[in-house]
Amino acid sequence: MPTSEFSDELIIKARRKMEEAQKESHSHEVVQQELRQSIYEDVVTIFEVPVVFKEWDIIGNRAKIRMPGDFVDRTDEEIASVYALGSKPQYVYSNGYLGFMIAFNWTKNMISNDNIHDFTQFASRAIERTGPQCRILNTEKLHRPDCNLAILQFLAQTLDSVNMNVMFFASVEGRLLIGSITFNQKDADRLRPLAVEIAKSFHLNNAQEGQDK
Repeated sequence: MPTSEFSDELIIKARRKMEEAQKESHSHEVVQQELRQSIYEDVVTIFEVPVVFKEWDIIGNRAKIRMPGDFVDRTDEEIASVYALGSKPQYVYSNGYLGFMIAFNWTKNMISNDNIHDFTQFASRAIERTGPQCRILNTEKLHRPDCNLAILQFLAQTLDSVNMNVMFFASVEGRLLIGSITFNQKDADRLRPLAVEIAKSFHLNNAQEGQDK
């Protein structure tokens, strides 16, 4: 057998093994086992990858949220390359191997803590108007001592895939904060519950700030 042909065969076999391993890590049994975990545990496995979560101070130390400890605060250039169209967030966190990223857009729009839940109705309509490919899956409104939180889960068509987005809203110093956790729909069984738990871990660092109307 020619050397090049032998090498090609080895490459094909290696690729098949890698694909089989990936399928196994995404299997129903693996996902069900991992769903019993919480981001508040010492180590969380995500598609059989061990991940350590920690509490991050974000938005200039105005708020906090639990994220993987090895997430990286992306540069303006990196953010611009991902959000080439439309408005881009000021903060994006991700790493090179987990299939989701977390973004924050602290807007100039003024909104009180009391009005956050009402804003979700406007946001839902705006998302659905972007096209038939966008579909709202769930809306959740949380009343909390430090700040109210609203969470929208929806699907959105991109150029080459369907993404799932867990988007959440809060009032920070009287301005609307939009957080979003984005990942491919094919990974939703594992990542959707994880993303919702991450969103709910968002809190203000100043416990009294949420009381400002």
